[in-house]
Amino acid sequence: MNKTGQYLGASVLDRTRRDTASLRGPGARTDSRAAELNSMVRRPMAEALAWAVAILSAITAVAGLFWSTLYRDAPFWIQQARGIDLATLLLAVPILVVSLLLLHRGWPPAMSVVIGVLLYDIYNYTIYSTSIAMNRLSFVYIAILGLCVWSLILLALPVATTSSVVLRMDTSVARVVGGFLLAVVVLFGLLWLSQIASATFTGVAPTDVTRSGLPANPVYALDLAIFLPLAVIAAIGVLRGVAPAANFAVPMLLWVFLTSAGVAGGFLFAARAGDQVPAAVLMLIAAIGIVAIVLTLVASVGATKAVT
Repeated sequence: MNKTGQYLGASVLDRTRRDTASLRGPGARTDSRAAELNSMVRRPMAEALAWAVAILSAITAVAGLFWSTLYRDAPFWIQQARGIDLATLLLAVPILVVSLLLLHRGWPPAMSVVIGVLLYDIYNYTIYSTSIAMNRLSFVYIAILGLCVWSLILLALPVATTSSVVLRMDTSVARVVGGFLLAVVVLFGLLWLSQIASATFTGVAPTDVTRSGLPANPVYALDLAIFLPLAVIAAIGVLRGVAPAANFAVPMLLWVFLTSAGVAGGFLFAARAGDQVPAAVLMLIAAIGIVAIVLTLVASVGATKAVT
């Protein structure tokens, strides 16, 4: 092509771009700038709230583990709370801190990891705020819950509305992840439903409810109403490769891992108190947690390789 042809081609292309922009009008440009500004404001605010969650949850976890008179609940429920405190201090807080640093540096899987930890904190600080006897840190539990919810909303809104999968997995990995999440849903869904049904028809409360001294187990409501359905949505999404559902697969895997660690921690404190710990249940919970974190790592590494 000669210089005259190149000039004419460039002129036509430039005129086409101007015509397209004029057809879209100033409103489209304004909307684009507003969306960009909204993203620039929303992301730092969400990260700041998550940093506050990391700091406050570390403080409450340390207090729960070492402040002997903090909890005023039944011994069984105190053991469960301290098991969660142990998992929060040794796992959730470090993972949240590292993932926030990596998110700031632009590591693609970091967003999913942060969301997973926030889901874990929402789950447990809902329990702390509503089902732990009020103590000197009750207002901190509520503050952490609020910070988690708003940070999650600000971070997860783009993930929940995007038309593309944030972390892409190989087909074989996606099948394992989806199958594992569905298996967890079936296992615990049937377990909780059977306990509720038994209490409904016999009038006898489940053993864990009796030992906790609570009128009902908050885990039933949280799992059956919110977290297990979210796991189903994530599993179906990742199996079919459908966004935005698939974008919650890694967060739910991390939630399963951290929650399993908290339950195992509760068994540890029960054993220290001289209570009998069901070895088979402990091994099952440990196996579920190990599989969950391995799948989380596999999905994250795969996403990193795909990006690089």
